[in-house]
Amino acid sequence: MELARVIAASVSGFRKAFRLCVAAGVLIVAGAPFVACEAPSYAETIRIVAEPVNVAGLFARVEYLRDGELTNSVHLIDGNGDGIVDGKSGPSEQGLWPAGWEWFDAMYEDVVVGQTPLDFDGQKVVVRAESTYEFVVGEYECRAAS
Repeated sequence: MELARVIAASVSGFRKAFRLCVAAGVLIVAGAPFVACEAPSYAETIRIVAEPVNVAGLFARVEYLRDGELTNSVHLIDGNGDGIVDGKSGPSEQGLWPAGWEWFDAMYEDVVVGQTPLDFDGQKVVVRAESTYEFVVGEYECRAAS
């Protein structure tokens, strides 16, 4: 009789352990999609380029790239080299800049074609509109996530 009770207790304990393992397995399988799910990866870059145009003119480009795709940009041109902005093209939409770079919207709004001075010293672009804007040619990683 004692042996029967020991066997029954063992079977009962085995059943409890088995149920716990099954429950843990179900939780692991059910939670797996949430654990494996990561935030999307991306990279945000500001690219500033200044290129000569015509003989003495300047074409300044500021581009915002997200995962290598152009998201927003501002272009200023001094086509004849007199140091005055002769043309501009602006953001596709205000507010599409990464944090800290939104001031390009204000710069674009401040620039008056035919009046705003545009200077370039080989590395830094200076725009003197209602405010003075200075930016250095280069590529800047703003934020990345993986």
